[in-house]
Amino acid sequence: MVGYLSSRGWQLHSQDNFSSLNDHDIDFQNRNTKVIVIRESAEIGVGDGTLGPFKAGQEVDVPRWVAEELVRSGIARWRDEDRLDLATLSKIHWRETIPTARQIPAVGTDFYQKMRRLLVDLKAQSRSDPSKGRDFEKAVQLTKDIVNCRIRKIVSLAAAPAQTEDVLTNLASEEKELYRALSGIIIDWRARMESPVMEA
Repeated sequence: MVGYLSSRGWQLHSQDNFSSLNDHDIDFQNRNTKVIVIRESAEIGVGDGTLGPFKAGQEVDVPRWVAEELVRSGIARWRDEDRLDLATLSKIHWRETIPTARQIPAVGTDFYQKMRRLLVDLKAQSRSDPSKGRDFEKAVQLTKDIVNCRIRKIVSLAAAPAQTEDVLTNLASEEKELYRALSGIIIDWRARMESPVMEA
């Protein structure tokens, strides 16, 4: 629960308005993405159907969970724009932490899902490769900085007049929920502060 103090006492806003991480993950896993085939393959059984056959160089559009299996099995690779690695995370960090940057840059709807997967992968790799342990620690710090920067900008957006959909398209799906929750709390608080009528 999120709370704030009002003339009527401690008011609570339920986090029921927020989707769970699991809900976001299910949406992410079932959203289609494209991968590039790097090794020819015969048809593959997927659920009740089949995919393929695949030819090297072919770009296929499949649900994320299928794409992950194709990549894991060495049949396909991620397109550069659909993959989050440490170098890309560092670029995002640089863009977010520029002192003069007040706008909130676009990171994509699935940014947090991709970021969590990067951290999980680096942590798993660090168990057998010490250099990946350093990469994992760096990624954790970059992640904290990015999240803190974006939270500050979202709070600023929520306190400003209603935003256009163009601005909100720069937010990841989890951030849109945060923006709407904060905006609702601020609108309610501002209305009560500016009201000429004393509450009983």
